[in-house]
Amino acid sequence: MCAHSGRELTLTTVQQSFEKLISLAIQREEEAYEFYTKAANNAELPSSAKLLKELARQEVGHKEKLEEALGGGVCETFTCTTIDEFDRYDLSKYLLDIPLEPSSTSQDILIVAIKREENARDFYKALSKLTEDASNRTVFETLAKEEQIHKERLESIYDQHIQPWM
Repeated sequence: MCAHSGRELTLTTVQQSFEKLISLAIQREEEAYEFYTKAANNAELPSSAKLLKELARQEVGHKEKLEEALGGGVCETFTCTTIDEFDRYDLSKYLLDIPLEPSSTSQDILIVAIKREENARDFYKALSKLTEDASNRTVFETLAKEEQIHKERLESIYDQHIQPWM
């Protein structure tokens, strides 16, 4: 149940589906935080470690924005009215887990990180188009822009440190 204005509301099936997706997005942001923190601790270059720590900190901010939206009744603002309509958007594809092996190279890690940021960006873009509430739209648009910036910064690391060796 989404809390809104201090009262509990019973959600429709579609709203529950959005709630589950946003909860999964929160989980993915937590995983991104852990991912970047671990990568920062293993980074060979101080500049890479600094960037990864900054990305980790920003993922915490993303999680907090999503939790605020969820607590603020965002589930009630989406335009989908039927499960069929909701399913047509196939939003869960953006939140699929992309696993890494313990033996993953720096290149593998960067590629996965770039793909995760790209998926998060696309997910937030889609949510921004589906909400009728201007405030929530702004939150999702901001998250999408921030994920795009993360992607570009990771691509820059890739281009500087991996690409020259290929």
